[in-house]
Amino acid sequence: MMTNEQIFDECKRIYTLEDKEKANELFRLLDKIGDKQAYPHVLNHLIREVGIYPYINQDTAIFSDRLVCECFKADVGENEPKILHREQSRILKRLLEGENLILSAPTSFGKSFIIDALIAIKKPSNILIIVPTISLMDEARRRLTLKFGGEYHIITTSGSQLKDKNIFIFPQERALEYFENLREKSLDLFIVDEFYKMSNKDRRTHILHNIVNKFKNIAKQKYYICPNADDIEDKSKNKIFLAGLKKEILTITTVALNKFDLSKETGSKELKIQNLLKNEIGKSLIYVSTKPNSKKLCKILLKFIKAGNEELNSFSQWLQKYYAREWDFATNIKNGIGQHNSAIHRYIQQLQVKLFSENPSMNIMVSTTSLIEGVNTAARNIIIWNNQVANDSLNSFTYKNIIGRGGRMFKYFVGNIYLLDNENKIEEKEVEKIDINPDEEFLYRNDLENPDLESKKLIEQKLFSLIKDKQKFQKLISYIKNYKIIMNIENVLQIIESVNEIMKSIKHLNNDNPDSWGLLEVKSVGNIFSNNDKKLDRAYKNIKVFAKYNWNGTSTLLNNSTINIDDYFNIEKIIVFDIASFFNDINEIQQILYPDKHINISPFVSKLSNAFLPSVVYTLEEFGLPRMLSKKLHKYNFINFENNDLKIDEALEKFKESNVEEIINLFKKYKDFDGFDEYILKYFYNGLGK
Repeated sequence: MMTNEQIFDECKRIYTLEDKEKANELFRLLDKIGDKQAYPHVLNHLIREVGIYPYINQDTAIFSDRLVCECFKADVGENEPKILHREQSRILKRLLEGENLILSAPTSFGKSFIIDALIAIKKPSNILIIVPTISLMDEARRRLTLKFGGEYHIITTSGSQLKDKNIFIFPQERALEYFENLREKSLDLFIVDEFYKMSNKDRRTHILHNIVNKFKNIAKQKYYICPNADDIEDKSKNKIFLAGLKKEILTITTVALNKFDLSKETGSKELKIQNLLKNEIGKSLIYVSTKPNSKKLCKILLKFIKAGNEELNSFSQWLQKYYAREWDFATNIKNGIGQHNSAIHRYIQQLQVKLFSENPSMNIMVSTTSLIEGVNTAARNIIIWNNQVANDSLNSFTYKNIIGRGGRMFKYFVGNIYLLDNENKIEEKEVEKIDINPDEEFLYRNDLENPDLESKKLIEQKLFSLIKDKQKFQKLISYIKNYKIIMNIENVLQIIESVNEIMKSIKHLNNDNPDSWGLLEVKSVGNIFSNNDKKLDRAYKNIKVFAKYNWNGTSTLLNNSTINIDDYFNIEKIIVFDIASFFNDINEIQQILYPDKHINISPFVSKLSNAFLPSVVYTLEEFGLPRMLSKKLHKYNFINFENNDLKIDEALEKFKESNVEEIINLFKKYKDFDGFDEYILKYFYNGLGK
């Protein structure tokens, strides 16, 4: 333990440094001291000068430093006001004054704190928060429910009834449903988290562009957030995305990072990671480039890590019972190793992140880029096993996002970054720039200047020649441009070219017997969807298998098919998102072309989008309740989940009228209680604010 004299000497040295290095050296000193009770006056004063006021120990601080802490306290929706650091407070002040801001700040900045304080102080009636993933949606829902659930209706699903005060938290695909409601009621605050996604080139980007473009026009205040950007440029013709917003680019950190390039040292990666982890260095996130690499690394780790305890063993047994006896994921959990990727059921991801944060025997999380997209967790150590994303080199921006998970305010003053792979050297850019280039699909749908416009017009002409009805043609184009039809116009043309075959058997999709779904056997339709992608094709060919067995349990489905446990998750995800969207578009198209036939396959689309589970059961998984527990609750008449009129809000109210103990007793009454059920139920009820 350092003496006061040693601390004084260190503070004196740190005072002479430049601002950024001063902060980093301060965090290293705090990490070295450990015990906050040991902070002398001089150290508290140094913390004050750096501006990270929450780190001040008010018990040992002089009056002027304690006064600063009082001045920087803010209501963040908790029982007591919390101290903000200097830059948090400055951003909050600007937002409270009504400014529209786009903020770029490091991962450890504490951006969520600002949102909570803004809601608590300004009390806007309707708030929309766009997040990129379901996991981040659930994380935000849980945080805001605990703080504001008594005052606001927190909405994360479709079909919810609005109240006087609402907080909507959605990935971009869900937001459009509530556009008209919010235009009528007023949208007081529009927040886009992980705004850097606007610069992506994937197929979800044009939907995000559309959401930002539509909601910005009805929002009274806008607040966009992203990490680690030194400049953000809107390259649309009239700056449509960032017009009226002021940029705030911050580089302040609340933790220090120590970087170690072990790739240059002799020895294999396997030996290096073994030497690292056997020293019990604490909570460690290990980044890998792909899901297969994640599996390979876990096999390596199991050779020298056996760190489980009763809680992890209970979770492992639960997974083996309800999924597969021989599942490597369950074996990894048993030994204190988590595996984070975007495919596995969302409640499993939520539970393992919670265990990683809280269980002393679970100190390793192996993760793909879902690490930075799916969860807001951190660790003392970040280990870069691969410096790639899929088959591409890890770029500077993504690398900084990953290592930004190292360290966390109040938990780890210092994060350690270990680079084990430097085959394709990561060049850290001095300036990280985010360029927002409007997607061509977005430009077309919004009638904006578009280099691809001529080819789109040619397709429109082909469509009109097939439809031969001006009114129907105009309605179809309107649906495309208003995102009621999601597929691009090229695929719409393919559907209409095959529409006669589709109409022969489409009505049978509403039949309860999957064997009567002849349309699924029409190759031309399946080929439009899969477009020679083997994963998409396999999912399409297994729709009937999921329809027959998924509500009966994952293990039952696996036993009645050739699907293995890893493929199961990927297939279900494709069915729920891609195939459901595909058939929803087909439904819209055929209703426009053949209104007199009165065919509506919305019930079939609903089954797809809920993985052939009762819709409320599938939705409850976002709240942390597994389908297996819902199945038991249905069986023992707690809730009739097969009632098609049941709404998610009604189901949640039923749960709030009960409690964990009552449900456990119900399971025990029928001798159907598994030990880990209690952990799951407590987590679920915690997310309901109970």
